[in-house]
Amino acid sequence: MRKLAHIEKIEWKRPIEGADRIELVGVLGWQCIAKKDEFAVGDLCVYIEIDSIVDKTNPDFEFLEKRNYKIKTMKMKGVLSQGIVFPLTLLHFTNKVYNIGDDVTEILKITQVEDEIPKQTPQNKMTTLKQRHKKLCKNKVFMWLMKFAWFRKIAFKLLIPKKKPKKFPEWIIKTDETRLQNMPFVLDAYKGKPMVVTEKLDGTSTSFGLRKEKKRKYEVAFCSRNVRQADINQKCFYDDNVYHEMAIKYNVKEVLLKILEKYKATTVVLQGETIGEAIQKNKYDLKGRDFYAFNLIIDGKKIDSAIATDIVHEYGIKWVPIIDAKFVLLDTVDEMIAYADGKSTVHDTLREGVVIRDHDNTISFKCISNAFLLKHNI
Repeated sequence: MRKLAHIEKIEWKRPIEGADRIELVGVLGWQCIAKKDEFAVGDLCVYIEIDSIVDKTNPDFEFLEKRNYKIKTMKMKGVLSQGIVFPLTLLHFTNKVYNIGDDVTEILKITQVEDEIPKQTPQNKMTTLKQRHKKLCKNKVFMWLMKFAWFRKIAFKLLIPKKKPKKFPEWIIKTDETRLQNMPFVLDAYKGKPMVVTEKLDGTSTSFGLRKEKKRKYEVAFCSRNVRQADINQKCFYDDNVYHEMAIKYNVKEVLLKILEKYKATTVVLQGETIGEAIQKNKYDLKGRDFYAFNLIIDGKKIDSAIATDIVHEYGIKWVPIIDAKFVLLDTVDEMIAYADGKSTVHDTLREGVVIRDHDNTISFKCISNAFLLKHNI
């Protein structure tokens, strides 16, 4: 689970022009609006990241009710605030001593915005039966018998058996890039080293995997960010199972098998973003949906984007747009975040941001566009 709330140090303080009761404070590479003189430079604090939902039963978060308890990027008095900071007294009930970097996400019952999945109406059993047994449901005798409750009960039990869903595969690492503001040290550590910059697309994280178990026996897995999707009929966040839809569209199982055999590998994982209709309000104005890969992992080794692009293109699969394959990191976090602003290469709209990696895949992080966050109230 991503660290959404953690212990950090107040790095700096700055006044806000025209404001008497609030000021800016710096945490890692972030800046937050705080009550004036609530913190001194060097104080420890609880920092809660944007994209978080706080516990509405906690009275300390009552003031966030008007924001539906969500932590978003906000602009006040002409300055941006990303995240929220609290004194360590927020954790008074734990009676523990905390250090910089400690994860307090679970202690404070913080969840992520994207984990808040709307409740869905369970699919009608008859609809499921017709989807899985199309020929049988065209049989007049069978459909006549389905008028009787006793027969329906037997038919549903035999033809729609309950399956225990498989767990997310341990051999597939869940996708979640760290924001630069949480690791500003990389700007010095990787200064001058050529990096690959790709556009970050705003969709739903999609993972496809193939693992060789025995001779001609393979384990196949199609997944969303956190859930293994059993088949195209499995209910997910969307009306249609977009993960299996993309797997079918790009013949993914066969593609993974060809890559596995070509490189004499045991596991191949292809991860990317599915974008389009009904996904994140379809910011790219697509008709239908499409898949863009951003990770190709062969036997646990992540392949350089510049090389992986050519590999997947051979099979008709798209790679996220490469903006610069020889990018040199800028000096400050502010400069890097400003660099993230820009137009998408997929459609005439603001891009969500960029993902930056070195060619050896020893480090990777994302820079999200502030212009994008403000436009979409994130």
